[in-house]
Amino acid sequence: MGMIEDVGAYLDSNSTRWAAGPSLFYNFLPEEPARAASIIETGGVAPARAFGSTGPSWERGRVQVACRSTSSATARGDIDAAFVLLEAVQNQTLTSNVFLRISAVQSPFLMERDPRGRPVFACNFDVWRVR
Repeated sequence: MGMIEDVGAYLDSNSTRWAAGPSLFYNFLPEEPARAASIIETGGVAPARAFGSTGPSWERGRVQVACRSTSSATARGDIDAAFVLLEAVQNQTLTSNVFLRISAVQSPFLMERDPRGRPVFACNFDVWRVR
């Protein structure tokens, strides 16, 4: 699985707020449903190599989680829940890959209001995943 699928499966299985497909989307945020979340893979930094390795030992990617709702309080509550869940990931297997750490780059923030005026809150995360 890819990084966003692993992170998405973790959010899906550890909260009742999201379900992959109906309310949690990978690499896009569709117009509907009104209350939805997306995980988008963004640019991270170069992979790290262990001494003597022939290839990268772990990836250092980045993902953005965005949560939208018709209510600012609901969207904020959803991104805060994702923030708490993902910040807790440390040295654990998500689906089939070992994640050394998922760390927020900043606190959740109001990213935008979509064309319909619905608030979208987001947070970026650095992701260290073993290759």
